[in-house]
Amino acid sequence: MSTPRTGAYLISKEELAPGWLMLYAITLVLQLPCAFVRGMLTYSILWVGLKILGQTTSPVNTIALVLAYGPLVLSLATLILPLGGWWWQQQMGGRTPSERERLIYEDAIAQLGQANPGLREPRRWFVLDAEDVNASVYADTLMVTRGLLETGYLEPVIAHELGHLNSSDGRLAAAIHRLTTPPRGEVHRGLKTIAFIATGAAGMWPVRTMWGVYWRAREHHADHYAANLGQAAGLSEFLDTCALQNDIPVPFVWLTEHSHPPTEHRIDRLYHHPA
Repeated sequence: MSTPRTGAYLISKEELAPGWLMLYAITLVLQLPCAFVRGMLTYSILWVGLKILGQTTSPVNTIALVLAYGPLVLSLATLILPLGGWWWQQQMGGRTPSERERLIYEDAIAQLGQANPGLREPRRWFVLDAEDVNASVYADTLMVTRGLLETGYLEPVIAHELGHLNSSDGRLAAAIHRLTTPPRGEVHRGLKTIAFIATGAAGMWPVRTMWGVYWRAREHHADHYAANLGQAAGLSEFLDTCALQNDIPVPFVWLTEHSHPPTEHRIDRLYHHPA
């Protein structure tokens, strides 16, 4: 199967659903005050800096507007055409696959294509040099670990990730990520409140529970997609062998942004999927 062109990932009517559209719209509105604060901080810092250097302050307003509301515009654009996979690869430290890895991957895709000739492949994929058995998607891009390529679970795991890529999940995950700005990690004490607002984290906090519920449901959807490709048994075996042991108790999980349902529940659904 040939790698799809960029146009193959233009959003389609089938990917539009009232649920995630409404939730995204609410999240976007909550980001507007954060963007305003980000713009004011940027304007103040740039204006003072240029004044100290004796430079003109005329471009400050434009720069502040771009930095304040640019992430929101980029997020909206991502819903239409989910680009950014290359940058994600660089951030993750991924690499292009070797010839041997490419042949293993293409064989897995060919087997899945026999079950559904219309499935949409990732527009880009890369390898992460990690021993754990894992894969994930972002926008139109697939990441697989070296550990996954060395196991017999490549087909069922890729089938699950294709469930995300052949729906709105990949683009939506990228769009939500782009609503916020760095630094996304821990910030020094004294700057935490400012960073919490200016980065957009404050806008995500009120809807974190709703997004958690949504993403847990989407994991079941991706499992169902994999099962329809004939990978129910393989995926349930992978979950039992490689994922079940990593489950930890999550108190009040229904109030959290935890994105994955209990692995045992996923296995149970796969066991009951019609052959």
